[in-house]
Amino acid sequence: MELLQNSEQTQQTEVSAPQPNDTTTSQETSTSFQSMTAQQLVDQLALLLQQDELPERKIVEQIRGQFIRRKERQNESNATEQGDLEAQEIRLGELLASFKERDRKRQEALEALYQENKRKKEALISRFEELFKSNEEGAEFGELYAKFTHIRDEWNAVGALDPKEQAALNKRFYELRDEFYDLKAINDDLRQYDFKKNLEAKQALLQELRSLDDVKDVITAHRKLQEITAQWHELGPVAKELRQEINTEFKQLAGAQHKRHQDFHDKRKATEEENLQAKTNICAKVEELLLDGALTTHNAWVKATEQIKEMQAEWRTIGYAPRKDNDMIYQRFRAGVDAFFRHRSEFAKKAREHSDEVLKVKQELIERAKALRESTDWEATAEAFKQLQKEWQEAGSVSQKYSQKIWEEFRENFDYFFDRRKKEGTRKSDIYHEARKSLAIKREILKELTAINEGEEPENLRDLLAEYNDRWKQAGAVPHKDKEAINAAYRELLDALHGKLRKHRSERRLSGYGASLGNLDAKGSSLQTEHARLQRHLDRQRAELQTYENNLTFLNVSSKSGSSLLSEIERKRDHLIADIELTEQKLRLLLQKEQEAEQEVQE
Repeated sequence: MELLQNSEQTQQTEVSAPQPNDTTTSQETSTSFQSMTAQQLVDQLALLLQQDELPERKIVEQIRGQFIRRKERQNESNATEQGDLEAQEIRLGELLASFKERDRKRQEALEALYQENKRKKEALISRFEELFKSNEEGAEFGELYAKFTHIRDEWNAVGALDPKEQAALNKRFYELRDEFYDLKAINDDLRQYDFKKNLEAKQALLQELRSLDDVKDVITAHRKLQEITAQWHELGPVAKELRQEINTEFKQLAGAQHKRHQDFHDKRKATEEENLQAKTNICAKVEELLLDGALTTHNAWVKATEQIKEMQAEWRTIGYAPRKDNDMIYQRFRAGVDAFFRHRSEFAKKAREHSDEVLKVKQELIERAKALRESTDWEATAEAFKQLQKEWQEAGSVSQKYSQKIWEEFRENFDYFFDRRKKEGTRKSDIYHEARKSLAIKREILKELTAINEGEEPENLRDLLAEYNDRWKQAGAVPHKDKEAINAAYRELLDALHGKLRKHRSERRLSGYGASLGNLDAKGSSLQTEHARLQRHLDRQRAELQTYENNLTFLNVSSKSGSSLLSEIERKRDHLIADIELTEQKLRLLLQKEQEAEQEVQE
């Protein structure tokens, strides 16, 4: 019977309409919804629909509107949050469909009830009008009065009408009621009795009106005024000589309460305008935080976050704004705060990514420092450590979680190296001095070998090279920074001089081989057999050369430049190339002998 109960709550008589600003309850409800999560909103609607009385449409619309705002602000990157929201949205749709169907039935029943009550009251008005015809026909007043009271009781028992039609029907009924009391045929005693009863009732209502001054809550007082006004209009008239006086007093008392109510709303409206301005200022401050371009560091964001929290606390101390602006200004504030924290999250994400990159750079610098800590080249290594420190500072900062730890790990390599240099520096300086002497000796050797290479070749070149090699070894180590250059120069001169030796050796070997070709027949061999043997030997040499070339390719990629193994293979490769050239020359000489032999046979 919820529809009937709702309908009966509609005022049955003329009452003053509530002022548009009587929205305290609806604003409080809206505010409570704003603090709920999406699931809490759906649970609240489900709870309301389980009650006997169906909730008002505006309450359901407020819940639906707040849910939509939660959906618009959802974090799409959070799959769990998005899945929960979709599940709640399905529940909400089912609940809204249920409410819509029940509300439709309620409205249909309410419309039917309005029409039935309208029909009943129109019939009562027709019966009331018939009373006046009975009076004209000379009916007894007692009979008329009995019919009148019965009609009046039936009228009061009929339920509510459509508010758009209620006023006109009530007005017509009250007009007929007053005309009835003014009938000359009414029994004076009975009429005076009704006048007296109406006077007493209206005086009691006047007293209630006076007591409203003691009610501190203006809204409660105004609602009570509406109830008293409805009761006043339902009462019949008083004696004619008292009507103007009592009606005037009622109008004065009611007018005073209406003025009090209006003053209250005027004052509240002014306060709400001030609240709107204060909230607008806060919104502007929030928006300015994102526009001034100063939020580029972690500390700036921390400071701004504290400011946002202070603004949120200040917002909660400010009352409602005007109804038409209240939700709008809240949404503006909410959007500004959400944008702030969204930008803060993006900044934090980028900062973490940058911090991770810096962390990788600094971990690489730590590895480079570890590789240098055992070095004995004090001056060069010290400069390298200084460069590492510069790169460390230029790399930027990392998360506080790692900052101290990696700095201590980086610094420990510095301390280790410089402690070693402090302890071993004196001894190493003597070693460095000896290395400088060795460098001078080796430079002198290079100078002498250059003169030999550029001059006439000595007959005892092989012995000289052996002596210079012994002197080179005895000279000892040179400073690390000069080692590679001077060794390369030494190898280059050796290769040039050994090349000369190999050239002479090849010439001698080729001359001896030419002489040996004339003895081939005497030994029972043939030129063709020697040609085949020599070709096989050349093929083996070329295959061996290919192996050396492959090894050199591998070592050039994986080995450090100037390693002893690489130098040895290069030297063997060069010797093999010289041998291959000698073999090819032998083949050419052999081919020449074969051609000469064929010519002799033809002659």
